[in-house]
Amino acid sequence: MNNYVLEQPEPLLYGTPSITIRKSISRNGGQPFEDSDVLVLSSRSTSDTHSKDSTQLYLDLRLSKPLLPNSIITWGFAGIRVTLSSTPLRFRWNHYIDSQGRDGPPDEGTMTSCDGEEVETGIGVNPETGEQEQYEERWIDQPVTPATPFAFLTSSREPSESTGFIAILGDHALAMRQNHPPNDTEFQAVRMRISTSSSSEVLFKQNADTLLPLLESALSGLDNWKGSPWQRGQEITLQEDRWTVWDAGMTGGE
Repeated sequence: MNNYVLEQPEPLLYGTPSITIRKSISRNGGQPFEDSDVLVLSSRSTSDTHSKDSTQLYLDLRLSKPLLPNSIITWGFAGIRVTLSSTPLRFRWNHYIDSQGRDGPPDEGTMTSCDGEEVETGIGVNPETGEQEQYEERWIDQPVTPATPFAFLTSSREPSESTGFIAILGDHALAMRQNHPPNDTEFQAVRMRISTSSSSEVLFKQNADTLLPLLESALSGLDNWKGSPWQRGQEITLQEDRWTVWDAGMTGGE
């Protein structure tokens, strides 16, 4: 694997990467329900996440329940999350790839904490009706195995120009890719479960003939760190494609 270091060092990142699952969603004040297996992997942030203009890279893949190899993507998207305000805490999720199309309305929500859960409220499109509706989502952070490598990769130096995103964190790995318009009808996605005691398992894949080998190459790269993690801003080669490291390190420390 060939590695390339960019001339200008990237600024340090803050906090810790996170694994988040959705517990429920309700619309227009209705009863909460959960019809999707939702996994969000998020990088560290460019400053405290409560600080205005703080950014982090994220991948959000939502699959029909029960989670099976032939599940369908209810929604998949990835990009940069931006902190719009600290009081109230409000975020915008920029969708640089999106299985439902990149030209949707802004994805913004206000976050509060309640009983150990993160409660997100806002107005968004109901995929069943196509209408803008009020929603409330409840999110739960999952524990991250300490002292394990993690990485967040983009197919271009600028996430906004990237057609591919990869995240490896804890027991999870996600990869998604979508070409630029007008050739963006095919959405590619892979979700894997990582195991240190046995071989990793592909839980779901769609249109992934080239994406799965890329993710496996990234996993192999992490296994070969030998105490020297990839650095933010570094360019690496996966399957002859060059990718940029947005964030990487060891959980529970640098």
